[in-house]
Amino acid sequence: MKKTFLNKNKTLIGLLGYEFLVVCPQCASCAKVIALDDSSPYVANVRRRFVCTTCGTTKDKVIKANGYGQARVSYEPKADYEVILIGDPYDWYFQLPLYLQIECSGNTLWALNLEHLNYIESYIEAELRESHPYYLSVESRLPKWVKFAKNRADVLKAIQKLKVKLNEKS
Repeated sequence: MKKTFLNKNKTLIGLLGYEFLVVCPQCASCAKVIALDDSSPYVANVRRRFVCTTCGTTKDKVIKANGYGQARVSYEPKADYEVILIGDPYDWYFQLPLYLQIECSGNTLWALNLEHLNYIESYIEAELRESHPYYLSVESRLPKWVKFAKNRADVLKAIQKLKVKLNEKS
């Protein structure tokens, strides 16, 4: 029986915005960026914290509100004001490179955290996928090269390598 994937219409913001595994700029080990209060990136004036348990580095950041009392969130970079940039292999607040990224099929496969990586894996290993996902869902935001059946084996191998990398740091 073929594995199937039913769209859960989970968004990066709703499912995964609470924790980012990043590369520490001081010691290059795995560190975290976490929300201290509300994890929604739309909520302004909330502290986000970078923490490296290896070297002890910490930083806090508060995202300022726009004219509507919210933080600015975008999938496209904006030059004229501070924006929370979603959809690149960096955390949304400090713009640190994600720890879970690897070259795969001539591109970069990345995940925000282990939950995101597992979600991608369940989508990729499915031979039957429900069509018409919500336009902001995790699966709709995956690049086309990740979704191609011809890349399935390579993507799944890369995911396993990322899981090994994560287990080695523990």
